[in-house]
Amino acid sequence: MTTDPKGPRPCSAWCPRPGTPARLGMLSSLVGLLAAATWAGAADWPTARGNPQRTGNVDDLPGPKAPKVLWVYKAGEDFVAAPVPGDKALYVAALGAFNTGAIHAIATAPVVSERVLWSKTAPAITRPTVCAPVVVGGMVVFGDGMHQTDDAMLYCVRGADALPVWRYPLPGKLVHLEASPAVDKGRVYACGGDAGVVCLDSNRVTLDGREQDLAAVVPALAKRWSDLAAKYQQDKQKSPQSAVPPSDDAMPRPAPKLLWQQGKSKWHIDAPPAVAGDFVLAASAYLDDEKLGKRCLVALRAADGSIAWEAPLAINPWAGPTVAGNLVLVGCSSIRFDRKLVAQARGEVAAFDLATGQPRWRESVAGGVLSAVAVKNGVAVYTSTDGKITARKPETGQLLWTYDGGKPFFAGPAVAGDVVYAADLKPVVHALRLADGKPQWKLDLATDLAVQSRAAVFGSPVVHGGDLYLATCNLDGEADQPSYIACLSDKPPPAVAAAAPVTVDKVGRTIRIPCKIAPRKLPTLKDVYPLEVVATYPTPRGQKAHETVVIFECKPSEIHEALTSFGLVPGRPIRGEGTPSGPKVRIFLEYPGITGKPRTVPMEKAIIDSRTGRCLPPLDWHFTGSVPRQPDPEKPDKVYGADLGGTLITLLPVTDEVVIQARMRIKEEKALKMETNPNIVPPEGTDVHLVIQAP
Repeated sequence: MTTDPKGPRPCSAWCPRPGTPARLGMLSSLVGLLAAATWAGAADWPTARGNPQRTGNVDDLPGPKAPKVLWVYKAGEDFVAAPVPGDKALYVAALGAFNTGAIHAIATAPVVSERVLWSKTAPAITRPTVCAPVVVGGMVVFGDGMHQTDDAMLYCVRGADALPVWRYPLPGKLVHLEASPAVDKGRVYACGGDAGVVCLDSNRVTLDGREQDLAAVVPALAKRWSDLAAKYQQDKQKSPQSAVPPSDDAMPRPAPKLLWQQGKSKWHIDAPPAVAGDFVLAASAYLDDEKLGKRCLVALRAADGSIAWEAPLAINPWAGPTVAGNLVLVGCSSIRFDRKLVAQARGEVAAFDLATGQPRWRESVAGGVLSAVAVKNGVAVYTSTDGKITARKPETGQLLWTYDGGKPFFAGPAVAGDVVYAADLKPVVHALRLADGKPQWKLDLATDLAVQSRAAVFGSPVVHGGDLYLATCNLDGEADQPSYIACLSDKPPPAVAAAAPVTVDKVGRTIRIPCKIAPRKLPTLKDVYPLEVVATYPTPRGQKAHETVVIFECKPSEIHEALTSFGLVPGRPIRGEGTPSGPKVRIFLEYPGITGKPRTVPMEKAIIDSRTGRCLPPLDWHFTGSVPRQPDPEKPDKVYGADLGGTLITLLPVTDEVVIQARMRIKEEKALKMETNPNIVPPEGTDVHLVIQAP
């Protein structure tokens, strides 16, 4: 969306799809969407990575064989956790500005009017969120809190519409829900740092001091929300400024019944639990700085939380347990998800007997194993921070194969069909054959034209419906790199109507570029930001698509070639302070007039200072040409920089990947708040032309 993110998605208790206010009115049909809460279904994702084998795949459909980026959603948030597939949506936790938390439902269809179906964030969610949710029976369960935060909350919302169903508080110092819970036979098992392990009955809730069946409560909650929505619509008719939309604060707050809690203030568990028959498996770490916790793998009896066995560990088990038949495998790392400490990392993978906890084998790893081991068809696969993907026999630990990815891995593998998929920190996605580790394909997302971001993959990818999904973050990374969620697929890209051609008139020395008036408010951003550019690619390819007058589809290099065909020689673009150089050109906006005939005005008249309402004075526009870019530092190939970011004309020197720059100083950004002129610029989406006149 932008490489200059200025904030997360709008914060509200419940965010309907932007641009569709009628959606609140549609909430009157909520009761019919789900008459009762059930905790089983074909589309369930009931535990971390989808199953106790941690394959990141539940339908066993093979992943893409020669993928391209089918769609990408960019935002000014960090997606630390893995996305989780549901019915036509991905559910993903997001970390916003100042560590605010959020959960989003992201549409998975290739073409949608809005990629974000719904969002739940502050004040409904009170702490940062790095917990990958679980999905069972149409319900989405997730927790909040991370690292040093205290007092966590476990939430349950309805996946179709974010209806708040229940919440369960976990008070205490260093209590946080970083890892996915697990749902089994109507029980929710969650690990909460110093809270240890809790077991909740998801079918029984307390509301108004009375214990009730959840199936009876959900329709009442939906009715309450529908009433709030109807009242909001009525209040908007009377007083739009004072009308208050529905919020979680106005809803009843059922709490699930606590069945047992084990390990409070004894263990520190930030890894997801695994349920295997009558056992609940959890991996506890020791916090060296706080001198808290215990390095061990424990098996609890699901019935009452009593300890069946406990096995000591030498290194912290941040990856958590994986069930492999009658074995439990656990990946360990001396560091957490900190790129600055990768060089110091060491790790281990260990196997224990599921019934007794007796150690079966241990293998040292040159790097840390931060994400869960995946097991399928008698092969256990794990990634490590030394850039390796390793496969072993789960029964004996015998090495089967090793693949060197070249860059550190924080995210673990996904296995679908007979292929292993893993994404490193660069980020490059690697596909290997499960049986022997032979490479099948590799895709560098940082250099992909649909992505153009070096945000890293922390959460392991998932494969669902034959597509591969991954989410990225930019923690401790480059400030101008947006995070994103991407879908990699073999499916053909959606058909797009052919763009009207650029017209070059060598006699009149003009270039006419078909464009559309750009939306000034993108659904992924909280605010409307002042204009910085005049023309760029549309979202999500355009890095300034939220700060432009028009959007277009041609390559900026085409305009460069057209200008040189007039005999113009490009000058030098700038970024930041300085002065652009190059021959002057004139820029016009051509749009439909009232009489049907096109009207042409200088671009300066299409832009005002919103503080004064005055148009910009005449500007000098220079044909600067773009600086070349080397998308992959490991390859010598260079490209026309503006073709990557899509910026054709800038008002301010915010990028040197541009074709034409106005002679304005970056300091003028503080003095001006530039916006489109409502008296001239037609509505968003209107077909217009950008006209460039050479001397």
